[in-house]
Amino acid sequence: MARNKKDVIVIPWDYTESSEIALLHAIQLAKEVNNHIMLARFLESPGMFAGKAVKEKLISEEKEKLKEVGERILKEHQVNPYIAVEVGVKRSNFNKLVKDAKANLILCGATYKASDKTTFEIKDFTKRMKGIDIPFIVAVEKPAHNYYKEIVVPLDHDKKYKETLHWVVYLSKYYNCNINIIKPYIEDDYRKKEMANNIYFTKKMLDKKNIIYGIKTAKKNRQFEEEVLRFAENIDSDLIVIMIRKYSKYIADHPERKEKIPIMVINRNSQIIKYGGFR
Repeated sequence: MARNKKDVIVIPWDYTESSEIALLHAIQLAKEVNNHIMLARFLESPGMFAGKAVKEKLISEEKEKLKEVGERILKEHQVNPYIAVEVGVKRSNFNKLVKDAKANLILCGATYKASDKTTFEIKDFTKRMKGIDIPFIVAVEKPAHNYYKEIVVPLDHDKKYKETLHWVVYLSKYYNCNINIIKPYIEDDYRKKEMANNIYFTKKMLDKKNIIYGIKTAKKNRQFEEEVLRFAENIDSDLIVIMIRKYSKYIADHPERKEKIPIMVINRNSQIIKYGGFR
């Protein structure tokens, strides 16, 4: 399939149910914003002493397997995905692939299986994406709706919160969705002032864009991250949007939190999107 100028959503593919779930989310997004999809297989390295011929053979064999998957996806979903194979599950390979593919979003499942012996949990796999200048979505269950209807955005006193809001505005442009903002209960005067600034900025931007939104205050003496997840579940949210530095605080460092709602994680250096795609 010849490449054109449309942007690409990359799915780290491992042939498991986890990547099949990510695929469903990617297809939904790709059709909405007219993007392509790429199945990207990151193989565990055969070892530092393996020669070039060994690696080329691994890549060739894996591409044949991915072609079969692509044919099945085309038949089932009328989407013809690109394929790519890299040897080594490491950050430099992610960077190379998203740059070469002109990718604008990574969509991954709950785990990633690099080989029969090696499976990464979300928190380990997403660490390999730090420093990549595009956002990624972690999805652990099939899409709840045919499109994004309710998006939850945690609002705090952090000045960098404004970066998240730019992406929220962009998402709302493609989906006629509601923006549900939740802020913590704050007693500290300095943090109250910073929060007031963020609230003012939020209202000004969303009102200017005619975006439907609501702002809710979390309950006092409750852990804010848990309140956010509970709120998202109660309103049957389709997506939670947070910065990558907060991902560990919300999910990765808390295995007891069984979050079922997709989470869009924005990297610090993520470029604000261009018209016509996620980038």
